[in-house]
Amino acid sequence: MISGIEFDYDIFSLAFAYKAVPPQNAFRKGKTYYSDIGLNLSGKKWKLETSYKNYKGFYDINSSNYIPSFSDSTPYYQNHNMRTQNLKAKFIYIKNNKRFSYNAAYDCYAQQIKSAFSWIFVGNLYYNTMSADTSFIPFPIRNFYSDYSSFNGLNVIGLSAGVGFSANLVVFHKLFGNITLAIEPESQWRKYSYSSCAERYKNYITVAADSRISFGYNGKKFFFFASFIADYSNYNSGAMTIANKLFSGATTIGYRFRVTKPKFYKRFEETKIYKLL
Repeated sequence: MISGIEFDYDIFSLAFAYKAVPPQNAFRKGKTYYSDIGLNLSGKKWKLETSYKNYKGFYDINSSNYIPSFSDSTPYYQNHNMRTQNLKAKFIYIKNNKRFSYNAAYDCYAQQIKSAFSWIFVGNLYYNTMSADTSFIPFPIRNFYSDYSSFNGLNVIGLSAGVGFSANLVVFHKLFGNITLAIEPESQWRKYSYSSCAERYKNYITVAADSRISFGYNGKKFFFFASFIADYSNYNSGAMTIANKLFSGATTIGYRFRVTKPKFYKRFEETKIYKLL
């Protein structure tokens, strides 16, 4: 279970999330430590999402293939020191920005009362790192992986741009559902590290994808929605298949309070930069 809190004011959104409750099956799968910080900026025509995610502690779901007499009570192979960190900036441009509100489905401050659709343009820039103390490969099967048996580090800088769509279906002006899909050609600069201190640098052209679903109730003051987000990046190299898949689901309950705008923010709204947003 992951808990968090989000603050939204006009075009700014700040969110914190952390893992608060250990899983009931920690004996079999171990513990994963998780933290997430997100800062978003949103205009009518665009949205900029920035985030930092940190995961530590993983298990191998394929442990039954090499652990003798594996059963429902056998612990999976666990790598407590394996860590992945992701620093990412995503830019979304909404083409039909006069009738369609992307923020109404994924942020806490916007509302849409009629169904609408829009093409979107998506760009991503990220830095992703994966590391382990010895190797990513479970110890019992390392001898089958030849040169990759000591593979324990992967750093990736990714840059992608592509196109997709987003659609809001609104019922009774308040009940809504959203689906968003996008696909982006991606260039990756990778650094492979090994416990033997060897390093390799490679560049790849591949494909990344985004998919999002959100649904719930969005009233003038009170709102409730559930959202599911999936980001996929392919790190295959020919000799080894690696995919970075980030799946997240969130349930958000909130209330919009009426507040008086500070004087400095009113001055900011009068600037040319704000009016262009």
